[in-house]
Order: sequence, then structure tokens, then C-alpha cells
Amino acid sequence: MMAFEFPGQYYEVIRGTLRDVHAETAYLADWLAKSGKATGGRVLDLGCGTGTTLRALAARGHGGVGVDASAAFIAWATEAGGDGLEYVRADLADLDVAEFATEEPFDLVVCLFATLNMVPPEALVPLLRQVRGRLAPGGHLVLDAAHLLGFVDTYQPSMIAHHQRDGVLLTRMVHTSVNGHTACWRNEETILARDPDGAVSMHENGFDQWVLTAPQIRGALAAAGFRVVAEHGGFRDAPPPPFGKGPLVQVAALDG
Repeated sequence: MMAFEFPGQYYEVIRGTLRDVHAETAYLADWLAKSGKATGGRVLDLGCGTGTTLRALAARGHGGVGVDASAAFIAWATEAGGDGLEYVRADLADLDVAEFATEEPFDLVVCLFATLNMVPPEALVPLLRQVRGRLAPGGHLVLDAAHLLGFVDTYQPSMIAHHQRDGVLLTRMVHTSVNGHTACWRNEETILARDPDGAVSMHENGFDQWVLTAPQIRGALAAAGFRVVAEHGGFRDAPPPPFGKGPLVQVAALDG
């Protein structure tokens, strides 16, 4: 499917209205500090989109590499710049970290905004094993995946959503279909964009997501040589909700 090949400035609007970049950045910077890198750390962002997270961390003195399958998003992120940042276009299911321009290890690896759900289940452990080989001793891996109840609670076959920021108005018309045999959710959407100058454009986007459960992610981490060191109910130092709903952020370190 064609996926996320619409202009990067529109993704910035969508992400900005759905996520709290300041809370996320503070949380990630805290884990960098726990890795001994209050500044000068190196970050690998898997599914970096338009580089929002990396630019925010660069403002705090950290560098790193962003990986995303979208040529449009990688081009936008590269143009946006940021000290010590570089971007690689690659599908996470086929990622080969040996092709990176540097072999320097990373102090923090992140996979946010349900990007992990876009990795086919059979590719998940191989991806995590590659990450393990590039994580510095004392470093951390932060995963922000969408889990089963999140999918079930929010499921709608059709949905219209509006996003507005910096004079841009976006309307997303989304159709979702579910394959119960593969636990795959296919999302097809049409995006109508009105720019500040009144120009209107239309874009198509589609992507697949696989349903994950927290035990599945823990199992994949263990199989790849990680151990879970923390689980939080979002980007704050608070435990996950006891009833199993709501956000779940998992933090892992090298096992042994």
C-alpha cells in the first residue's frame, strides 16, 4: 500500500495535535540522563516521521539518526535540519543497521507513536536483535506501541477527524478494516488540506497495523536479548492503569 507519502508539513500538523512533544522529550531526555548522557547522547529513532522527536532532543544537546520508510517525511526532516542529525530512508521490516554511515553505538533507541505496530510480526524479533547490536552499554530502548484494548476501544469502521495548526486545516476521512485471521488493521484515508493561503489539496494515505499485546512485546524483547526495566502509563513516571487500558510505554535494557 502507498503509505505516508503526503507532504511532511501536514504530518507535523497531525502529530502536533495528537501528541505532546514536550512531555515526550522530557521523558526521553530523562532516560538519556539515566544512561549517563545528560547531554551529548546519540539517539536512534525508528519511524522518525518528520524528525519531530530528534529535533526536540537536538535542542537539548543530543544527536542521532532517524529512520523512516516515507521519502516525503525523510526529505522534510532533512530540510528542517538540526545539529548532529541524519536521516535514513528504510522500511523497518527490512532494516539493515550495517548500512548506516557510522558504527557508533546509540545511547537511546526509540520507537514511538504505534510505529512498532507497523512492523509485521515475523520481523519484530529480528528488528529488535539489530537494535540490541547497536545499543551502547547502559543504554535504553523505549517502545510506545498501541496494544489490544486500545485498538478495540477506538475501533470505528469509518471516521472523520479534523486537525488545525499554524493556519493549516486538515480533514482526514478514514476507513478501517480488520482481518481477524492475521490481526491486521488496514487503514485507508483521504486527507483534505487547506493551507493558510487558501490553497486546497487532496492526498491518499494507507497503512497496515498489527495488533500487539503487552505480553507479546515483553516476549519479543526477551527473545532479542532485552529485559524490561520500566513500564509507564504514558510519558510520565507513573505506573500503567491497573485495569489494563490506556497508554503503555515500555523501557528495556540489555539483558546481561
